[in-house]
Amino acid sequence: QVNNVFNTHGTLLDLIFVNSNHIKINTFYDPLVPEDMYHPSLSIDIISTSIIPSSNTSKSFFNFHKADYLCIKEFLSSFDWRETFINLDANLAMSTFYDALHFSVLKWVPHVNYTKSNFPSWFSKDLIDLVFLKRRAHAIFMSSRNPLDYREFSLLRAKYKLMSKNCYKKFIELTESQLCANPKVFWKFIKKNKSSNDIPKTVHFNDLTSTNDKEVSDLFAKQFSSVYTEHSVNHNSTIPHLFYDLPSNCFFELSFIESGLSKLSGDKSIGPDGLSGEFLFMLKSVVSYPLSLLFRKSLDEGIYPDILKLSTVKPIYKSGDKSNVANYRPISLLGHIAKLFDSLVLKSIGPAVSSILIDEQHGFRPGRSTNTCNIVFSSYVSDAFNNRSQVDVIYMDFSKAFDRVDHTLLIDVLLNSGFGEPLLSWFQSYLRDRKQIVDVHGSKSFIIDATSGVPQGGHLSPLLFAIFVNNIKKIISHSHFLLFADDLKLFLKIDSLNDCYLLQNDINSLVNWANEHHLELNFLKCHSMSFYRTRDRFDYSYSINANPLKRSENKVLDLGITFDRELNFHSHLDNICCKALKMLGFIKRICNEFKLTSSIKTLYCAYVRSILEYGAVVWDPSTSCGKDQIERVQRKFLNYVAFILSIDHPPHDYTPILNKLGISSLVDRRKDANLKFLRLLIDGCIDSPVLLSMINFKVPFSAVRQIYPFFIPKCNTNYSENQPILRMMRMANSDPSFL
Repeated sequence: QVNNVFNTHGTLLDLIFVNSNHIKINTFYDPLVPEDMYHPSLSIDIISTSIIPSSNTSKSFFNFHKADYLCIKEFLSSFDWRETFINLDANLAMSTFYDALHFSVLKWVPHVNYTKSNFPSWFSKDLIDLVFLKRRAHAIFMSSRNPLDYREFSLLRAKYKLMSKNCYKKFIELTESQLCANPKVFWKFIKKNKSSNDIPKTVHFNDLTSTNDKEVSDLFAKQFSSVYTEHSVNHNSTIPHLFYDLPSNCFFELSFIESGLSKLSGDKSIGPDGLSGEFLFMLKSVVSYPLSLLFRKSLDEGIYPDILKLSTVKPIYKSGDKSNVANYRPISLLGHIAKLFDSLVLKSIGPAVSSILIDEQHGFRPGRSTNTCNIVFSSYVSDAFNNRSQVDVIYMDFSKAFDRVDHTLLIDVLLNSGFGEPLLSWFQSYLRDRKQIVDVHGSKSFIIDATSGVPQGGHLSPLLFAIFVNNIKKIISHSHFLLFADDLKLFLKIDSLNDCYLLQNDINSLVNWANEHHLELNFLKCHSMSFYRTRDRFDYSYSINANPLKRSENKVLDLGITFDRELNFHSHLDNICCKALKMLGFIKRICNEFKLTSSIKTLYCAYVRSILEYGAVVWDPSTSCGKDQIERVQRKFLNYVAFILSIDHPPHDYTPILNKLGISSLVDRRKDANLKFLRLLIDGCIDSPVLLSMINFKVPFSAVRQIYPFFIPKCNTNYSENQPILRMMRMANSDPSFL
């Protein structure tokens, strides 16, 4: 207790408890409200040099924006690159090219030292000076207790408040006006106010705790490196592979490289190789040709250059205690040249590989998405409901699946799938000897050896993983299954206990398959769920290695959508409306100073409407209650906009506000989304043979007055009428513009 200020009766009634010695309690001589004789006004001063520091430690960087690109182009153009590379292997050739680039950076890119201010970005220089004047005046008053000194401090405080308000107002106006010209400034401001996922200065991992930046980065490195496994020496798989005619090499034109470098315009991010995207974009005319020679040499020799294998890892907070290193996931940043090389190889082999992937795989494939995966699943459950059947689903979770892919096994799978030399050797070199460095607060960790897994952040990684698990279909004999990358669910219509036994057999087969592929199932995250609408159900306890699986009774979150056991999506509507209203509250708080329609509309579409429309083609409600529940969220936003922008409208008529903002009702937007999905499915832009087979074209035997493109089978229940594909066909029949 640190308060020693007594009231006018000489008693102490107000107790102040603190856990710091750097706090002073004094009488406050300028109370905001009339003072109570028993409870005097108090001034509580927290003395800390870190409250408003002027700056942090000095840093430096290469200012690529002000580089002398004419001299760099002249220097790089002086090389005869073909002769330079002709007697070098792919590794040495790429290192030689990087030496030239790094020499150019050191010689013609200015190196700037700067001190990053910890004041908000909208503080002007005059306002910062005023902060220190105010603090000095306050310190003088606290030591002298002179009313004249307090008056000086009070005047500076009032001036600070006025100037601060004006600076912030100007900053908001500038930020709003730059939404179209420079949107990064606008979104940087929004994200900074939305949440803070910064890593605390003090973190712990197991029994180790540290506040030193270098030690903190090492703790993260220990955590991230723990997921990797050593590759196997010998492997004898009992699971058959299908051999396909896959490429043995990759081919691309010089224009593809130029196009890839053109996409780096304005990209200021710097990769682990020390080169920014802007730097490579400005030099695209002189580096495209040597890069084409290097990429060609790398592929022909089957060697992926070591200098491209280094990646920088940034810890990203997931959930839980922010000071616990285990609550972060790694995000790898590759160099721009490495990502360009990956994209060229993917563009070359992608179509051939995609054609051999199983139809059940919906992750990271052109024309497929979480929507296609969820519609296939919900259609299967709806059909089962029509037959008064139950559907049991097993949700399987692999622990760090992408990071634990065995390199030896993956190369065997690529070989058995039909890849030939030199591309097979190139893949082997591409996977091996990867290095990572964790960057925390600008401090680098020790080097991590990524001994397993597909490279984090690489364009080829999702494709390689899809090939690795492509033979899973061979071991699932009775059940249906769907994959979205490494998210797997087994499901089967249950009409008897024998069906439960069949599903359990497939679970056992899947466990054996995972063991052979050195993939570990996360038992705590694996669970089962039964979908049914009947009073009676088959309550079977499924298990993994004789351990009973956890059961989800009423609902489950799958690929961003909450499925309840009756497939009516009531829980999902409640969840998205609750989440959207929270985001709407954030927008209201952040938009108090906003005056432009475009900025408010952009925030609403990005943070609120996107929540209300994700996966709408799966769960689009058929009842008025469900439609009104979603529309009510948008109406709250419209009322808010009408108030702050002074838009006149009749009571309960939102049409003038919608017209002012240029947006449609959510019901109309969901209808457009349904029709667009159906059109893309018919045109082949959405690649899903299962969904395409559900479309029934209506072909009349004779001329008729009314032409409907689709035949809609008769449905006996409301939920079967709202089955996604049937709903889309019904909407298309009622919309003449669809034809």
